[in-house]
Amino acid sequence: MTQKLPEWIGSLFTLADCDGDSKKYIEKLFEIFKKDFIDSRPTFNGKPVLFDKKLNGGKPNTFVHITTETDPATKQRILSMRRCERIGWLRQIIDNNSDSSVLVWTKTHYSKKRKTNRVCLYLECGDYLVILDENKHGFYIITGIHVDYPYQKKRHHKEFERYSKPPNHI
Repeated sequence: MTQKLPEWIGSLFTLADCDGDSKKYIEKLFEIFKKDFIDSRPTFNGKPVLFDKKLNGGKPNTFVHITTETDPATKQRILSMRRCERIGWLRQIIDNNSDSSVLVWTKTHYSKKRKTNRVCLYLECGDYLVILDENKHGFYIITGIHVDYPYQKKRHHKEFERYSKPPNHI
């Protein structure tokens, strides 16, 4: 992170904030998620922001996804400290998506079942990307990730430049 973070973004919430107790840390992370997405519901473009409520280890799938990443060797989900530390940023970025520090673009996503619009909210100065999937009910949280590598940062910036431009009209 080379640029200064906007004043509306919160501090990182680290394992050290729970005295190194990983069990306590996960519970505190879930409290943040619960406050931000269960006890209240943010909106994006006037529609509710929703999440996958199916349980995975006693927690909603979305919570598991935004706090873990896939281990390339085992293909299992493992705790991602960088994702965890920024869990409070997810809601803050959604709430402040019109701030000039947040790059916003929409791109088409194709899956085996359907085609959807994916909205990307990228806090470039904080290396954090939020992806929402639009459907008739609102916007579902797909993920919130720390953008670790320079090639990823470059790719997201190119996507922003490509998809944020209005189409050419003839």
